Amino acid sequence: MQLGLENAVALVTGASGNIGVATCDALRREGVRVIATDIAGRTGGTADEWRTLDVTRENEWRDLIAGIRADHGRLDILVNNAGIAIMDRLEDMPLADWTRTQDINVAGIFLGLKTAVPLMRESGANRAGGASMINVASGAADKPAAFSAAYCASKAAVAMLTRAAAIEFAALGYPVRVNSVHPGAVESEMIDGIIARYSALTGGTPIADLHAAMLKGHPMGRLVLPDDVADTIVFLASTASRYTHGDALHIDGGHAAT
Repeated sequence: MQLGLENAVALVTGASGNIGVATCDALRREGVRVIATDIAGRTGGTADEWRTLDVTRENEWRDLIAGIRADHGRLDILVNNAGIAIMDRLEDMPLADWTRTQDINVAGIFLGLKTAVPLMRESGANRAGGASMINVASGAADKPAAFSAAYCASKAAVAMLTRAAAIEFAALGYPVRVNSVHPGAVESEMIDGIIARYSALTGGTPIADLHAAMLKGHPMGRLVLPDDVADTIVFLASTASRYTHGDALHIDGGHAAT
């Protein structure tokens, strides 16, 4: 299978997290020039370039895309991966935590789509299958979980934003595809924190019991690995997915099917 990724230019947000690191590595293995961003700058992983980006700030997005245009003249792939998960009882969650979750998880992706599409439209016109935008959603977009109202709502919004953008870009004739990936529970620092917080919120449910229950929810018998998600992102970035548009790909060992 020809992926058509050699010499493509990609931008990955949230690049210091587990999925971000795996995605940067996977893209680079296919010959992609990767521009990695994180709010704290470079804090881990590998990339060709590192930039600091607060995904909630439109001016920072505009400056970043302008810099990519000046330095590379193109942007073929955008991976909107930055996100947070704040867990709390619904009646106890501060409005500030709810708002911060929506700002990073939803508005951050909206701003990425908005500011990157002019340059990606130009790049996509000269690439088989067009340019590719990939939004990292979650299985939580489809299946709710206790103490995760803000996170679940934000990821459901990402799923619909992806579909709406795909339909709009197609209606406008833009050579830009937009898809979302929906991981199940990923082996990561984030999921460790979620389990620990769930234990605290339920009065001390044993961590081992919570982990076993989470594992049971994935029919193929293990949690998702960051590389599982990264490989799916590579597929969506490639020309192999040239007619995949407005879709939601689940990487969860069958969790969404149960």
